[in-house]
Amino acid sequence: MMVQKDMFRLTLCVSFLSAFLFAYPAFAEIKVFEKEVEEAVSRNQSQEQVEAFALQKAKRLAVEEAGTYISSLTVVQNYALAKDEITALASGVLQSQVLGVPSIAVKEGIVHVTVKAKIVVDTAVLNHQIEAFMRDKGALNERDEAVKKMREVEEKLANLKSTEIQRLEELNAQALALERDRDRQRLFREEQVLKAKGELSRAEADRIAKEREMSERINRTRAEQEKAKRAEAAALVAERDRIKRAQLENEQRWNDLARKAQLTQDQWIVIDDSLSLQQAMTEVNDLKQEIANLKGRLDYQYGKSTKNLSDAYAQQRALTTGQLPPEPPPKDIFETTRSYNERISTYERRVKETEIEMGEAEEYLKKEETLKLAEAKADYLGQQIRVLAPFIKRLQDLQDRKFTLPEGGSITIDLGEPDADNSRFPISLQYGNKSWSVWWNYTDVAIAKDFYRMRTYLKAEGLFQIEETAKLSPKLTAARVIHPGTQETREFALETPRILAEIDQFGVMKQGETAAKQESKKAEKMLSVKEIGKDGPLIAYDDGTVLDMRTNLMWAAQDNGSDINWHDAKHYCENYSGGVYTNWRMPSQVELSRLYNSSKIYRTTQWSNDVHLTKLIQLSACCPWASETRGSDAASFQFTGGSRFWHPQFIITNNRALPVRSRK
Repeated sequence: MMVQKDMFRLTLCVSFLSAFLFAYPAFAEIKVFEKEVEEAVSRNQSQEQVEAFALQKAKRLAVEEAGTYISSLTVVQNYALAKDEITALASGVLQSQVLGVPSIAVKEGIVHVTVKAKIVVDTAVLNHQIEAFMRDKGALNERDEAVKKMREVEEKLANLKSTEIQRLEELNAQALALERDRDRQRLFREEQVLKAKGELSRAEADRIAKEREMSERINRTRAEQEKAKRAEAAALVAERDRIKRAQLENEQRWNDLARKAQLTQDQWIVIDDSLSLQQAMTEVNDLKQEIANLKGRLDYQYGKSTKNLSDAYAQQRALTTGQLPPEPPPKDIFETTRSYNERISTYERRVKETEIEMGEAEEYLKKEETLKLAEAKADYLGQQIRVLAPFIKRLQDLQDRKFTLPEGGSITIDLGEPDADNSRFPISLQYGNKSWSVWWNYTDVAIAKDFYRMRTYLKAEGLFQIEETAKLSPKLTAARVIHPGTQETREFALETPRILAEIDQFGVMKQGETAAKQESKKAEKMLSVKEIGKDGPLIAYDDGTVLDMRTNLMWAAQDNGSDINWHDAKHYCENYSGGVYTNWRMPSQVELSRLYNSSKIYRTTQWSNDVHLTKLIQLSACCPWASETRGSDAASFQFTGGSRFWHPQFIITNNRALPVRSRK
């Protein structure tokens, strides 16, 4: 009797399990868990440390949520898994992915780093993994060890201080290596299980192959990046020059951001016919967010870079400040007046020499700093273009892609009578409340007759592209017309979608880079310019410019050299390019008057062969034009007597063009 009861129970259990296992595929699904973590950068932490810790935390939270899901799934399936086993299973067999580049925001003066992680659970595969764990506790122990190591690494990451950057990189590399190893094992186990059950269809095989290819590509990229980071860290440690070290730190941050962007690109899928409009719109939204994150990181990094350079130059200026000679002692009662006066004169001369040297050194450092900051801006904009270019191209490719709408998108079509003189048919297309008229050209009259006879069979479907709107939406941009009888298919353009904002902004970035490079060249030229003469507040340079220190105006060292009317003088000044500057203009009467008064030499110059010469600025005649006008008259200034005049604008005799610019 007892044996019969046991047999009955066993049969009932087997029946129950069999029924469940046959029913299980109905529960199979793909579950995605996403977690976002925001961490603030404290004073004793670096941005990189916080980012690495937040990343691990986001993954851990996603894994814990996935573990809760696994727990509920195993209860339904009547498996007996302990909580630790579920956590290990979640850590070991799920696919984890970092979503894009961590974003940065400054809130109340504190930097906050935000990272996202995604965990993907395929319950069809998960079922096989649960069975494998139940059969083989050794596999579970291996996973326990991997999880334990990962937790140890995470704890070390969380406790790192800002002085342990190199150790941080090593531990982060270990964490990535463990993660890659888990991913490889997952793919291998998944493929083996499906092969053993004879369930590896072509679609599954393609999916696994693509996933493995992506995983290997990412692993190769990470290996190359880790090697490059070690080389950069070594160069930084070896550098002793303060300014060069600041530049290396800036370059390292730029490169690190470019590396993160590259990892995101490695996860992109191919844009082919399998891509649906909904998938494309989702990716466009993700790309927009990614570009915004990258732009924020680049802007933040540029701010850090300029601050590093400014701080380095401030320290350099403090170190190069000369020491003034000590003040001379008072006159001794036995010291002659002559000797005392000579001693005071020597002291004053040394003070003046030291002040000149200090001023020259400070001026040179200022020019060098201006150059480095200009180069940093050009580099920043260049980095923007380099990092964002693949993302912009991806956006462009997605916007260029035309999609059909299975749930709708058919267009009403009407073929009119042929226009025989031009060998074409008029076609009317209508979609919603919009209509278009296009032409169908033909060359063979016989085929055209068949085409016209069977015109009722014509079909048209709409082709849609993603358009920039407040909320992304598809826009009908073309129609594909198909004639089943003649097997002809033609595509007609109807409208143009509004370009995605990021693509438009990218063009502005390129223009900004060009302007920044020009400013950098100017700064480089300014650094190499030599002083060739001085007269009071006027300083002449070897690039054909004269700076008035009193007014901070820069003048051309000579005028245009011949008689000229007011309009031509204005054009000459505005198109002048002396000293590599481009912001030259015509001076005002007041500015010409101040130049005249900047030094007495302008009141004591003499005429020689009809050429009016000054010590630093050469005027070939007395009267440069001024910018003011009054009706048909224009202002000028006479340098022979310091007088202001008004003349008809067409007058040319003794009038000249003398360009000026305001020094910023």
